[in-house]
Amino acid sequence: MNVGRAMESLSKIIERLNQIHKAQAVFITNIAGKDVDWDMTFQFNLDNEEPFYLEIKERKGKIKLGTLEAAEIVLSGDPEALVRICEGKGDFTHAISREQINVEKGKVMDVIRLTRAITIVLKTK
Repeated sequence: MNVGRAMESLSKIIERLNQIHKAQAVFITNIAGKDVDWDMTFQFNLDNEEPFYLEIKERKGKIKLGTLEAAEIVLSGDPEALVRICEGKGDFTHAISREQINVEKGKVMDVIRLTRAITIVLKTK
C-alpha cells in the first residue's frame, strides 16, 4: 500500500481551497440567521491505497494519513474516480451514481457540498 494519486490530488485541491475565500464560504451554513461553520470529517478507504481522511474545521481543510474512527462520512471505491474529480473531469454525484465511489456512512448531500468547494477551487485561477 502507498500514498496514492487520490490523496495527492485531493491534497493539492485542499491547499488551494485554504487560500480561496469563495471556496471556504461553501463550508458556512446559515442556521436561524447565524453563520455556523460546517465542520465535517471524511474518511477515504480507497482500493489499493492507504486510508486517509479530510478534516474540515473553521472553513479550512487538512488531510492526514490513517483512519479516523469517528469520521462523519466514509467513502470507499476507485481512487481514480477521486483523481478525476480533483482534475475537474467528474464529480461525486456521477462517481456515486456509477458506483465508482460508495458512501458507506454519512449523507450524500454532505459529499456534494465538498464537490461544490472543489469546483470553485478548479474554476479559480
